[in-house]
Order: sequence, then C-alpha cells, then structure tokens
Amino acid sequence: MGAYILFALLALLALLLFAPVKIEAVWRKEILSVTVRLLWLFPVPLLPAKEKPERPKKAKKQSPFKEKRGKRQPKGDPAETALAFLGLINDLLPRLGEFLGRTARGITVSRCRVALVVSGEEADQAGIACGRAYALGYSAYSALAGVIRVKEFTYHVFPDFLSGRGAADAEVTIQVRPVTLAAAGCILLFHVLKTFLGQKKPQPEARR
Repeated sequence: MGAYILFALLALLALLLFAPVKIEAVWRKEILSVTVRLLWLFPVPLLPAKEKPERPKKAKKQSPFKEKRGKRQPKGDPAETALAFLGLINDLLPRLGEFLGRTARGITVSRCRVALVVSGEEADQAGIACGRAYALGYSAYSALAGVIRVKEFTYHVFPDFLSGRGAADAEVTIQVRPVTLAAAGCILLFHVLKTFLGQKKPQPEARR
C-alpha cells in the first residue's frame, strides 16, 4: 500500500514539474490583468487584485487653515511607456540569453499581439513616431525570437493627429514548465555566485 502511495506522489510531482503553465497578460485601457493557468484547466487570476468594499466614513470638517493639495499630475503617455518597455526587452534579452543558454528555449510565447497609437500634431511628427515605433517593436521581436520560442507575433502602429495622447493594447501568453524555471533559476544563481566570489577573491601581491 505504501509503495502505491509513494508512486502516486512521484507521479503527481512529475506532473506538476513537467506540465506546462500558461501566463496570460492583457494590457488594455491602462489596466494590467494577469492570469496563470495551471494544468491546462485551472485559471488563477493574479491581477488586478479584487478591491475590498470600503466602509462609509463619516465626513470630517476641513480646517480653513489647511492648505489645499495640488492636483495630481497626469499619467504618462501609454504608447511611450510601451516603447520604453520594448527598448528594455531589446537591451536585456540578449544578455539573459547568454546566461541561460538552451534553457531559455523551454519558454514559449504562444501569442503576442501589440497595438500602438502614436500621437503627433503634424504629419511629419506622426510619421517619425510611427517609424520609431516600428523599429523598436521589430527589434524587440528579433531579440525575443533569438532567445525564446515565439509562435505568434502581431504588431500594429497607428498615427493619431487629434487627441495628442497615445494608446497601447497588448495580449501576451507565455507557456513554460516549472522544471524550466527551476533550471533557469539555478543557472542565474550560479552566475551570480561566480561573479560575487570572483570579486571577493584576493589578488596576488606584486613582487618587489
């Protein structure tokens, strides 16, 4: 009886380690939602977090001597934020690929759809912004495909001459096995320890 229980536990552990885990991220209307799907069936929403219902508070009298708070600063342009993120991917992914080696090929982007709206008051400004967005987007795709597997990549850029503010929508689904993440973590830890110990190693004194 004990052998059957042990075999069942080992089989469950192997299933948890080698069964793919899907991470579905959606960025729409400046709101990020992230869902983790375990064992093909069980969705676990991570973001956005559910807000707790607030209890009604008693109105407090505001002191006439209290200074007025300044207005909140408007949020940054979503399109510029997305382009900065694409530039970060372009810079960091090749270095990460050097550390992880073939282990990174165990990570798969099964779906990546990005749509940007870049603003410009004049036609030439909008054209330059579109060209910059296309260059950053496809450069990031090349860096991404050089490190991990990418099955679907759709990227669109649209100009906007009226609102003066950009927009960004994205849907990304990443598929990875826990054993791959464990191996990647061990490799990164090895490189960190190697670098740390190399800095701490005393250098030989020069002969007189």
